Parts: sequence; structure tokens; C-alpha cells
Amino acid sequence: MSGGKHVLIDGQQRITAIMAANLETSSVNSPAFNTFLAAQIHLICSSLFIRGTMISDLLDISGDVHHIFPKAYLRRQGIDTKGRYNQVAKYTYLDTQVNKAIGDEAPCIYFGKVLEQCASGCAVIGNVTDRDALKRNLEENAIPESVAGMEAGDNDRFLEERRRRMARLIEGYYKRL
Repeated sequence: MSGGKHVLIDGQQRITAIMAANLETSSVNSPAFNTFLAAQIHLICSSLFIRGTMISDLLDISGDVHHIFPKAYLRRQGIDTKGRYNQVAKYTYLDTQVNKAIGDEAPCIYFGKVLEQCASGCAVIGNVTDRDALKRNLEENAIPESVAGMEAGDNDRFLEERRRRMARLIEGYYKRL
């Protein structure tokens, strides 16, 4: 409430906002993060940049947990507080080869490479080679398209947006139960 104006949100928006707040943690064992993974499994989501390799497959074979904003990259940029570089909203499960191809590059670099492969049709990272497939893949992984232009200074904005998207994916899962 500010300036005498009242902002009302419905019950579902409130639950989604609470869920997003619960994703502000570094614990991969948090109920909110595990619910997000359950939602991805139930919704049959592909892993980032790989059509056909499902999140469930990577959990079964102990796929790599990747920081979308790599921890080493953020540390090099002066973001060295664990609470800022080590949050579940920054995690995604990846195929090992995709994780190695990404390394610790800035999101704008490796997402840029994926955008280039969508334009050329020649896969360099994963197997997503067209923009529509990439858009679906980002939605399944609750990642905003704007990440393709993000650098270390966008870290906090990315975390907020990703938590909201993760919460909405959980909401979609809940509604399908």
C-alpha cells in the first residue's frame, strides 16, 4: 500500500507469489525446488538446449546441475556472496556434454551461440536448432528469453523473473493434478 492506493491480488496470485518467495533459497533439497522438478517431470519437459532428453532422464542418470549464471563467471565479476550466486532459481539440469560446452561463460555468450545455431541450423550446444523450439525449451525450463542478453549486472533481475516463472510452472502442474 502506498499513496493511499490499495492493491488487491487474488488468492492464486498470492499463492504464486509465496511460491516464488520460497524459491529464494540455495538448498536443492527445498520443497519448493523439488516441487519445481516434479512439475517439470509431470509436464514432460526437455532439459535445456536438448529436445528429447527429459528432466526425468537427467534425474535418473544424475545429470549435471548447471548455474544459468555460472558461479565462476559471477565470482570473476565481483559477485562473491553465496546467497547471490548460489540460488535454486539459477539451477537447471543439463546433459554433461551441454554443460561442458557452456563452461563458465556469461549467459549472453552461450545463449548467443544457441541463437546463432537457430539461425544457421548447425548445432553447437545441444540439439535445438530453430527459434520456435528454443522458445518452447526456455518456457519448459522457466527461463526468460531476455537471458540471451544478460550479463552479471542482470543477475538479480534474472533471479526475480526466473522465480516467478518457476512458480507459474508449479501452478500449471498443480492445476493439472
